[in-house]
Amino acid sequence: MSKTNADSTSRATTIKDLLYKYKFSMIYLVLLVIIVSTVTYFRILAQIEIGPISDSFDFLSNALVYAGQGMGYADLLRPPFFGFLISLVFRMGYISTNAVFYMDGLLFILGVIGLYFLLKLRFNDLESFLGALLYATFPIVITILGVGFSDLASVSITIWAIYFTVLAVKKDSKYFYLSFPLLMMAFLTRYNNALLIFPVFLYLLMNKDKINIKQVIMGMGLSILIIAPVLIFFYQEYGSIIYPFINFGASSAAVTGSTETFAYNPDVFFFVENFPSLVGLQGIFVILMIIFGGLALSLYKFIKKDLKWSETAKLALDNRLTHIKLVILLGLIIIFVGTFGKLFYMVNEVLFFIIAYLTFDITRNLNTKHLNLNWMFFAWFMTFFIFNSIFVMKDLRYFVMMAPPVAYFMILGLSEISQRIPLKFKNRNIIFPTVAILITIIMLFSTASQIPEIVSSNQDKKVIDYELKESSQWFINYDPNYKNQNIYSDLGPNYSWYLKTDVKTVPIFKDNQTFANGVKNETFNQADSDQYNNFLITNKADYYLSLREGLNLTSYTAVKQIGDVTIYKRNN
Repeated sequence: MSKTNADSTSRATTIKDLLYKYKFSMIYLVLLVIIVSTVTYFRILAQIEIGPISDSFDFLSNALVYAGQGMGYADLLRPPFFGFLISLVFRMGYISTNAVFYMDGLLFILGVIGLYFLLKLRFNDLESFLGALLYATFPIVITILGVGFSDLASVSITIWAIYFTVLAVKKDSKYFYLSFPLLMMAFLTRYNNALLIFPVFLYLLMNKDKINIKQVIMGMGLSILIIAPVLIFFYQEYGSIIYPFINFGASSAAVTGSTETFAYNPDVFFFVENFPSLVGLQGIFVILMIIFGGLALSLYKFIKKDLKWSETAKLALDNRLTHIKLVILLGLIIIFVGTFGKLFYMVNEVLFFIIAYLTFDITRNLNTKHLNLNWMFFAWFMTFFIFNSIFVMKDLRYFVMMAPPVAYFMILGLSEISQRIPLKFKNRNIIFPTVAILITIIMLFSTASQIPEIVSSNQDKKVIDYELKESSQWFINYDPNYKNQNIYSDLGPNYSWYLKTDVKTVPIFKDNQTFANGVKNETFNQADSDQYNNFLITNKADYYLSLREGLNLTSYTAVKQIGDVTIYKRNN
């Protein structure tokens, strides 16, 4: 065969292989989209049955403002991007509470697709499929999916931002034109995403020799164009371009809080203790497979007397400078562990950043595959683990920012173990495909059973939403001039939406303390009632739409009771 014919045959074989790989990649992607879209559809149907929650009403009300259809109430201190996206739906004429559910679901699906592509930069098609599906079916993710919060929306934008950051380093620096604007969008969806600067900067620092600084600067410049209209809007609303950021910074910097507050929990191991319930049966199964597979592999190597340092590792670690770095690293780790949860969280964030880069610097010559990508994902996890563990107000849903890197390391562990266990069929390793089938079955059954449980466990919210609608309709008929009255409620955002006017929120008064959010014990005495009464009188409230049981308001008379809702009118 001539050289020309041989080259042609080689090129044809290469193209054929590429088409074959592309075909399977698309098959896994389509399958992933079908599964996740089906799950999202049924989860949104469940949430529509339950009804919106106060946070969702805030985003809906803000969206009306952004669409130029404001009704008097809005909470514009909230990050604006999620509400802005909903406003695009409103501008098309579809104004409904369901819009927030649909937008949440759509962004979630896009995020799962992004995670599949992000994982493909490290894993094969099947591994990437399983990793994306693991993330999409973690119980905590399913719990808040479609609720209309901004958590999953911010995660989805973050995933794409990280994906284009990695592409910018690995393939073309022009991808920074996408990554930095997306990082800005993630920040404008949830302000605590400002912490993404740690994993992103760490990744850039680890790959500084591959980066075109000019493209980085231009990408940052494009991100400024994204935030510029927001700053102008803030200046018009508050007379300051940074007031909402300062407000968030002050609340996130709090190191103490009242033990009576519903979300108060100073336990820095909160997410560790709740980890099994957050990742579910499928996550625990994966972890057990990794642990037992690792133990079996270690035992196998021990029996074969194959446990030994490579010559590369010995050379990399056996020099004086490395010894100095190891001593510094050990000291930093001791300080990090000793101060965790005792100082302002930013101290631990900076300490971990230094530890991460120093560890990478020491181990970079060990020829560990994808070392910088592994560290970037670990820094992504740790950045939000540190912040949410130290922050005294905790909620299980905050785990979702850590969920993508958790899924990454689960797949990394499974992949590494399966590749080292010599069990093949027709020259193909069947360990991972077999485990993948089992895990997928567990995920689907777990999700299918969880969605009905979400509906049954939220019947109280469903009932309250119904009572809010009914009481709103009664109130409209009772006082047709209500929009000119001064109205207060425990659920101001909800009533503002249903009444299409500004209903101000009454804080919770208990034991001579004032709480902006829920408390653990909602039993009120007369002293508490007096505080409610004084607050309403001081603020000249004409009506109080209350869900607090046991209140005795001396200056107000109950004119209607609908379930748990009591409508009070000020005495003349």
